[in-house]
Amino acid sequence: MKSTGLAGLIAIGLVALGGFFMPGYVQAQSYTSHGGNITVQQYINEAGGVARYIAPGRLRLAGRRVGCGKRPSILDPEFDTWAGAYTNPGFIIVNLRYMRKEKKTVQLYIYAHECGHQFRGFDEDTADAFAIRRGVRQGWLRKKGMKEICKFISRVPGDNEHPAGTVRCRRMIVVYNDIVKRNNRSIAKKKYTKRRKNQLLLGFRN
Repeated sequence: MKSTGLAGLIAIGLVALGGFFMPGYVQAQSYTSHGGNITVQQYINEAGGVARYIAPGRLRLAGRRVGCGKRPSILDPEFDTWAGAYTNPGFIIVNLRYMRKEKKTVQLYIYAHECGHQFRGFDEDTADAFAIRRGVRQGWLRKKGMKEICKFISRVPGDNEHPAGTVRCRRMIVVYNDIVKRNNRSIAKKKYTKRRKNQLLLGFRN
């Protein structure tokens, strides 16, 4: 289903031409309209029977179950990018044909990014940061995956509402490194506290 006709829809992505992403025609997109709201059922009806409803927390991507709170997902094989977020009411649209062409970590990042729009609003950097924090917290994002995400997003040039992919990559790396540093400090502090506790117990026994 073409997303440009839907109100309140935002999506990351490249222009899909004949099922392939053509480098000469790559551009970032933001699908926004303010003509009103659309329900999940209305979206499915407009999709002409090709879209499928997935209950909250029941979608599987890259071998993992993914979710976005109480928001459902819609699988739409005719949606013209990987995924999109419809924020009022909230649901996420996914095109598995495009998703499955990407690395597993990239698939999870895309979904988490769209979920970030649901919770944090329209800003792209904020949605990216949400996705990176979720990835580290849930254990599917490591250094290798960060490189895969950057390779993916760096194909996307900027527009009026999206920073260039290379810029987004650099900003996400900053977020990722900050999280890793804070996690390492927290782990080191816990180890130190445990070691000191053991030393004190040994001293007491002596």
